[in-house]
Formats: sequence, structure tokens, C-alpha cells
Amino acid sequence: MLGVSRREFLGGAAGVAAAVALPPSRNSRTATAPLVGATVDLHSYAGVTNYVQAANILDGYVGMPLATTIQKFLLTSSVFPTSVDPKLTQLSPDGCQFVVSVMPSTTLTSSAQTALSNYLAMLTKAGINYRVLLFSEANDTAFTSQQTWQAYWSYYAPVIKDAGVSCAYCPGCNGQSIGRAEAFFPSNPTPDELWLDYYATALRGGVKIDKMIALAKAAGISVGLAEWGWHAGKSFLAPMTMPWWTLYCNYLAHLAASGSFGLGAIYFDDSPGPHPVNAIGATNDPRIPGIKKVFSAIQTAR
Repeated sequence: MLGVSRREFLGGAAGVAAAVALPPSRNSRTATAPLVGATVDLHSYAGVTNYVQAANILDGYVGMPLATTIQKFLLTSSVFPTSVDPKLTQLSPDGCQFVVSVMPSTTLTSSAQTALSNYLAMLTKAGINYRVLLFSEANDTAFTSQQTWQAYWSYYAPVIKDAGVSCAYCPGCNGQSIGRAEAFFPSNPTPDELWLDYYATALRGGVKIDKMIALAKAAGISVGLAEWGWHAGKSFLAPMTMPWWTLYCNYLAHLAASGSFGLGAIYFDDSPGPHPVNAIGATNDPRIPGIKKVFSAIQTAR
């Protein structure tokens, strides 16, 4: 694994493996049981040529069926593909589900609504088991005011709901954006779900997600972690260490034990740039016990 050497880890944490929960149906607006998964990409591991291979590598290292259970899939353009992405078509036959982040044009036009509707219809016709995040991490830099974001949400969320698919709010939860994550919690319509992107580096920066969970509870919706892991962001001036990782996993496990993550969680085994610092690189990667601890707490929550 590039980017984080064995010597950079300062200890480990105990954990136990969790069983995989039964999946919800594709058109369900709420999950029937929490799912635990992991997002991988072709560049997560050297020499990988297809997504099933990448998923199996990660699952083999951790000793749990994660990347073959549920992954996050991000569209990074406002232009919708006219064919289903190979990641979805390769992993779906094995039962993998997806939380799909879509980002239709910020120019609110009927043609953009139609393009979104057509894309969702294509995924449904192809038999993809999915739910939708409307513009993942919109609160980071894309939207600077609650009014602009609410107008965007109100324009596109009904299109997703009309497709019979769960429509979720998924903010980034870091030191620069957590205030907007809370302030931007949308209404008209109410989200079907809340998914959070929240990394150990955010906890090191003093960010906690209790208020986001409380907002979801007040709205009567369930919460999941769409991305969680070792490091997020471009700066390595405050590198992650195992003591912070242990605190982070303990915090998430505490929240999970109280039933806070009713949707489940998806570890992010993928990283932009040349050094995949979130990728689990071996069966003895010292982060694995923490991953198992969080997932076990999610699936055994009362």
C-alpha cells in the first residue's frame, strides 16, 4: 500500500467480523437492515483489470464480503451517461448494491430533469440495485448558500422520488463544511435518507456528527455512512495516526451501538491521486480491527 507505511501505524484495535445483512429491494425508500460495504476502484490495487477483482482483493484482506455487498458510485459530471458504467454491470450480477451520487446541472432546466429521469430509468431497466444521493458533498464548495442549495434540491429531488428510488442528502462532514452540512439539511421534499461522508481526519479536526444524526432523527429518516476511512482532503500537514484512528473507530462504534446507522456504512477503499492512502493493503493491515469493530457494532445494534 502506497502512502502509509507500516511504521506510520502506532498500534491496533480489537474487533470482530460481522455478518452481512439482507439487502433492501431496489425501489424501497428505506433500508430493511443496515448494510456494510466498501468502495474500491481499479486503481485501488496494482494490476487490477476489473471491478470484481478489486472487490475480491479488499474482501479477502478484511475477511468480510464488503465491496461485493454495497459500494458508493459517483458521477462526476452533469452530463449523464447513455450506457450503464462497467463498475455497475460487473458487480451487480454478484448481488452488489450501490448508492449512486448524481449531480444534474446547476442550471435548472427541464432538459436536465429529463436527463436525470432517463438515467435512473436506464439503471432500473438494467436491474441495478441502487439508491440515489443528490449531489454528494454539495456543501463543500459547489453551493455556498442554503437558498441556492434548497432551490436545487427542490428541483431535482422530486424527479428521483418519482422514479421510485430513495433520494438522499449526503453532505461532506469536515472542518470547513460541517456548519453548512447542518444548515443545508433540505426540505420540500424531505430526504428519504441521510448519508454522511465523514473521515478520521475530520474527527482529528474536532468534527463530530451527532447533530447531523439528530437532524435526521427529527425528520424521521435513517442514517448511513456513505464514505468513512483513514484520510480525506488534500493536506497531509496533520497526518492520521493509529491513536486517532482508534478514537475515530471507537466513536463510530459508539454511535452504531445506539442504532444511529440504520442504513449501514461503506468504507472508502479508494483515494484520488497517486497514493491510495485509504486502501487496505494486506491481511495484517492494522486498521482492519477498527473496521470490523465499527461494522460489528452497526449490525448488532439494538
